[in-house]
Amino acid sequence: MVLEEYVNCRADLLKFIDENNCAPIMVRLAWHDSGNFDQRIESFPERGGANGSIIHEPEISYGANAGLTKAVNFLKPFKQKYPGISWADLIQMASACAIQATGGPVLPMRYGRVDVKDG
Repeated sequence: MVLEEYVNCRADLLKFIDENNCAPIMVRLAWHDSGNFDQRIESFPERGGANGSIIHEPEISYGANAGLTKAVNFLKPFKQKYPGISWADLIQMASACAIQATGGPVLPMRYGRVDVKDG
């Protein structure tokens, strides 16, 4: 993890979210990515959580995730520009930036999430 990548990506996300008025869908994407966490399961990635699984089939196609492909597509250029940032971190970072861009607080974040290989 390269700190400079995270700092630059965060700045780019803040600008993009503000210019494209897409804060709500970024928050929703992060919520739905993390919403499958099950604390009763001890092993990762089986336990779910904020692990980037939402970008994969079949999860992205679940009815509850309708419309979230748009948010994933918004983030693809950021993933290409900052390949050292996992999808899991990128999705959660975009949500935190969305909250800040709409007048909310700057959320303290921890990065280093590992992506799952499928949904």
